[in-house]
Amino acid sequence: MQVKQLDVYATLREAARQWPGHPALIDAIGSMDYRTLWSEIEALRAQLIELGISRGQGVGMRGRNGRAFVIGAMAALGAGAVVMPIHHLLKPAELSEMLTRAPLCAILDDGSAAPPPGETKELKLIGGESLTFTRLRTEPEPLAPWIPDAAFLRFTSGTTGSAKGVMLTHEGTLQRIRAANQGLKLTNADRILWVLPMSYHFFATILLYLEIGATIIVSNDYLAESILNLAENHQATFLYVTPMHVRMLTAESSGRLLPSSLKRIMSVSSRLHPQIAKDFFARYQLPISQGYGIIEVGLPLMNIDEAEAHPEAVGRPLPGFEAAILDEELQPMARSKTGQLALRGGGMFAGYLNPRKTREEAMRNGWFLTGDLAHLDEGGRIVIDGRLKTVIDVAGHKVFPEEVAGVLDQHPAVLRSRVTTRPHPQFGEVVHADVQLRNGEANGVREDILAFCRKRLSSHKVPTTLDIVPELNLTGSGKVRHG
Repeated sequence: MQVKQLDVYATLREAARQWPGHPALIDAIGSMDYRTLWSEIEALRAQLIELGISRGQGVGMRGRNGRAFVIGAMAALGAGAVVMPIHHLLKPAELSEMLTRAPLCAILDDGSAAPPPGETKELKLIGGESLTFTRLRTEPEPLAPWIPDAAFLRFTSGTTGSAKGVMLTHEGTLQRIRAANQGLKLTNADRILWVLPMSYHFFATILLYLEIGATIIVSNDYLAESILNLAENHQATFLYVTPMHVRMLTAESSGRLLPSSLKRIMSVSSRLHPQIAKDFFARYQLPISQGYGIIEVGLPLMNIDEAEAHPEAVGRPLPGFEAAILDEELQPMARSKTGQLALRGGGMFAGYLNPRKTREEAMRNGWFLTGDLAHLDEGGRIVIDGRLKTVIDVAGHKVFPEEVAGVLDQHPAVLRSRVTTRPHPQFGEVVHADVQLRNGEANGVREDILAFCRKRLSSHKVPTTLDIVPELNLTGSGKVRHG
């Protein structure tokens, strides 16, 4: 196979050539250097080509975090396939719905979930592990023939609506990871502690770490104790988490600190409440840098240098990106005014798979509208306020569910919360909250949580009704599911 200059597969070959003995992955099995990782990928690539996988065909990679996921995804990419990472906890009905919209030829699975119906074959890896290959379609049709450079397909998490199949090209993927590293400034000396699902963050982070020759330390779970242990044992230098992990680390009861090797922490995926960031800093003396990531664009916004002074902000656009806050007529809004967050720049998505739509068709006046509401503060920093589709109107007052949930999640009894709306005869809408507790004990806690909110929120933002629920479902990317 002859690879092009802007081929994601070629970047890993170059990393293996440049840093052959450097650790690439440390997971539950052990440490794997770049030379061994590349050998595993090349061997699996040959098996996939022998099975008939060729350029443009869609191949899913379903699995847990670890070496098998990286090997499978990169081997399929090297065979010329368009790769769709799939979370291993996806329900059969969810996967079936995805496959009706994305007609893949095959799925690779690490055994963490039952394979879908189809002809299966076990593919052995050099190190002794194996992947299950399931053929779904025999026709060698390309997944998205109108995108000749297609590399990846990923469905959005769909927390507030139908998930979209986002198409990325080789060139666009490399542009976005290189743009992200202009802000992160990671090198092959970095040791990244990884706790998020690889299936949702492969394109902007895992590939970035592999291209620069860094070491990825894979956690088996996202518990605070595991994060502290791995950070200490492997002298991690960078931690990439969500607000949930920040809250868990802050509430961890042992009093342990993170090692001095850890220089930076970035929170992504959803809005980080500034008080939670301040509480984390008070314990660990490390500021939390917010980053704004979205599959259609990448990781275009970061708050690196001003994280301690302005923890509420996601920062400013990285070089090569532009951002704007627009009104309903797509006109720029004044500072401090909330409007739609719009982005443009390099490394953007190529289009949507089904229903088919090109990037140009999805853009508005040259901007990609993210669906998030935000404002510029007095210093020109971007602050996320909420989602356009979830804003609650209480008698003319706009309430952002994310703000209310951020306060609820600060209560020591609350593990996670979901804020929605209920109809009201006088006010039109009022705020409703579902709360999952840390220990499940509900006696007297409902009123205590509401009193906690009344001290911290305007009256129209305080939940009018609050239910204690046994569990709140999460999307694969770790967000509370609203549907």
